[in-house]
Amino acid sequence: MVDWSQIAGEVATALGEVGYTATLCRAGAPTGPEYDQIPSKPTKHELTVINDQIRLGLVDGKEVRATDKLITVASTGVVPTQADTIVLSEPDSVTLPADNSLPGLKIVRVSQTAPGGVDLLYEVLLRA
Repeated sequence: MVDWSQIAGEVATALGEVGYTATLCRAGAPTGPEYDQIPSKPTKHELTVINDQIRLGLVDGKEVRATDKLITVASTGVVPTQADTIVLSEPDSVTLPADNSLPGLKIVRVSQTAPGGVDLLYEVLLRA
């Protein structure tokens, strides 16, 4: 029987050896009355990533643009969503704006590789 959790650990280790640390920024929970919600302070989460290449045949100008970036993210820690942003530098170097907006590149799409129901890695398409 295949131990997918062990394989996920091996994938994370391999990405850690060849990748670098990036920062996922996630909006804080909204606070205040229902009619006047204000986002609380965003949070920063460390990711291990490697840059990937977008095949030219996939660039159509709408779904995938020539200026988009594709990264592969280890499945340790937080799961990226389209509501998050990613800064391609370490968390210590990322300053969160006072207006609680999210810095970095927008996540356009997240695809997970999860054989056996265990996330091994995420492929994330980013846009400026």
